[in-house]
Amino acid sequence: MNGLFVAASGVASQLEALDISSHNLANAGTPGFRRFELAAQAVAQAPSPYQYAAVPASAPALDMSQGPLRETGNPLDVAVVGSAFIRVQTSDGGEAYTRDGQLAVSPEGTLLAAGQPVVSEGGGLITLPAGPISIAADGSITVNNQPSARIGLADPQDATLNPSGGSLYVAASGEQLPAATGSQLRQGFLEESGGDPVTGVIDMMRIMRGYESAINAVHSIDQSQEHAIQTFTLQA
Repeated sequence: MNGLFVAASGVASQLEALDISSHNLANAGTPGFRRFELAAQAVAQAPSPYQYAAVPASAPALDMSQGPLRETGNPLDVAVVGSAFIRVQTSDGGEAYTRDGQLAVSPEGTLLAAGQPVVSEGGGLITLPAGPISIAADGSITVNNQPSARIGLADPQDATLNPSGGSLYVAASGEQLPAATGSQLRQGFLEESGGDPVTGVIDMMRIMRGYESAINAVHSIDQSQEHAIQTFTLQA
């Protein structure tokens, strides 16, 4: 029976990998998107045949590699260079994080990132007056050559981030991330997604081949076991 468990585990792993790969591919054009990486782990010292199988890890990990920068010339576009995330406020008053630097200003003057209000370095929301906007490398904003606010940047360090819809992420612990110290913003640029479409398509094709192989193994083992049971029954 161990072979059947191993093959079935392979099917489950490939299905989860396909779901993650599809998500990565669908967001290949999302600025600052962090692609997911599926890690497999072996189940050891378990009192069942599953101890021989490789199963998906508890949660996929985010690839924190820096994405390529693309110049847009838009003064409301900023690319994060470094490990930091832009701090934003969620609808329930909590805090989330994004690398999507396509900023916008609401009719009321509130600065938005990924559709959520941007949190300033001091913890409040940023409201801007009308006029030309300049954003410095440290996140300082000037409007009409007058200092206005400073964009809050947080560093995930060793924290685990979970997706929260769109291009938002939250700390798995529920705590706020510490302020970033070594990252910068580049006005007029956007950070592109960490995964490119070509690689995404190749990954999906590879996963589909692995899934088909695992399914074929399940069918083959099941048929062999059924044949063995029939032979044993006839002999008995």
